[in-house]
Amino acid sequence: MPTLSEATAREIAEVLAPYVAEVLARSSPKRPAGPDYDAATCAEFVRDLGQGVLNRAQNFFLLLATHGRVGSLDLALAIGTSTPRNIPANLTNSLKQRARRMNLDVPWGETVSEDGRTVWLDRDGIAARMIEALSAEQHRRHGR
Repeated sequence: MPTLSEATAREIAEVLAPYVAEVLARSSPKRPAGPDYDAATCAEFVRDLGQGVLNRAQNFFLLLATHGRVGSLDLALAIGTSTPRNIPANLTNSLKQRARRMNLDVPWGETVSEDGRTVWLDRDGIAARMIEALSAEQHRRHGR
């Protein structure tokens, strides 16, 4: 039986990773999203985000808090990516991963627009609490 090179093994792992994460997410019980995203939970949620994701999350949740929803084209512009296809890599994958680590559902809702594009929705006022937590975290990191 031939052996895989490390590079080939990594490529296979990258392809399989989202599927493995999905299976693991289904098998672990989650806390409900709404009431558990109180101020303290939001603060904990944002604390371990990288600075780039923190900045992009601030734009994302500001749009959700302001408008109640944001479509993929507007979100791509708001987070500085050239196409909606880059939104997961630049934002939502990290936020989903953080939610999984905290055993929570993601702090937003999702639907699909008439033209088949993803639309993110504020749920239970979570976006406003996230904005407060994100601002406090930015202040903590930068002393402003």
